[in-house]
Amino acid sequence: MPSALSPLRFRRAEWARAGLFAVPLFLALGTITALWPNPFFLRMTPVAPWDFALLFAEALLLGLYLGLHAPGCAVGRAGLGGVLGFLGFGCALCNKVLLLVLGGPLILQYVEPWHHALGALGIAMLALALWHKARRRAEMATLVPVAAHGTGVE
Repeated sequence: MPSALSPLRFRRAEWARAGLFAVPLFLALGTITALWPNPFFLRMTPVAPWDFALLFAEALLLGLYLGLHAPGCAVGRAGLGGVLGFLGFGCALCNKVLLLVLGGPLILQYVEPWHHALGALGIAMLALALWHKARRRAEMATLVPVAAHGTGVE
């Protein structure tokens, strides 16, 4: 067994944790954005195949990010990536916060035409945050623990 982990090599337990996060995220985010018909939410804009691709990528990357055990991570980058990714496949008109802040006409003029690009940017940020976290874990695995006794420091 190698002493240093490759940044992209995940342990079996990490894959299991990632799946435990990714599957519910996929189902929950797809339901609340009404990518499939459901009795709880109604979508006001048409669903495109790109919406499903963004949802799948976001759920997978968030699942991997949450399932990976590493000290110190890029939480801010992952959070912003998650929000932008959500805007990418979510219905801009259904987003109450956007609707309250910008109003319907501004959303249709400025957000809706760019929402897939925002989603792609969010996915890229999530991938970068996952890479940062995986590299941090690999770096920590290569450090040799220093013995507390016999160092001359009291």
